[in-house]
Amino acid sequence: MTHDESLSVHRPLRSRLLKEVLLAARFGVVGVGATVLHIGIVWLLLSHTAWPALLANLVAFLCAFGLSFSGNYIWTFSAPGSPSRAMRRFFLISLSAFLANSGLLAALLAVGWLSPRLSAIASAAVVPGITFLASRLWGFRH
Repeated sequence: MTHDESLSVHRPLRSRLLKEVLLAARFGVVGVGATVLHIGIVWLLLSHTAWPALLANLVAFLCAFGLSFSGNYIWTFSAPGSPSRAMRRFFLISLSAFLANSGLLAALLAVGWLSPRLSAIASAAVVPGITFLASRLWGFRH
């Protein structure tokens, strides 16, 4: 195989890899925005209300879900197919991630290593990684 033939074989792979990196970067931007919103709402609710941490976390999750779905459907995955199907799938993914987040938050609160605010931040920070893989492989597939 000549050098030119070798390059032409690798171009589709490089192009696909670049596309995946761009997709992951966009998902990351949306995820960071949703995570910042989630953390900000939890922080405000826990700082200015008498709400329990798990309730504040639920409200923050629902707000972050709206931002995350919209950003990923429109920008990251460029409106892949039916919005209602994508929303149902993404909600299942997000709900699973939320349950993992809540389980971690409950465990952190139970052991008492961190304050409720820091426990909520730590548990919210794990959500974006979980949701990217599931969203890419299933949630936003055509």
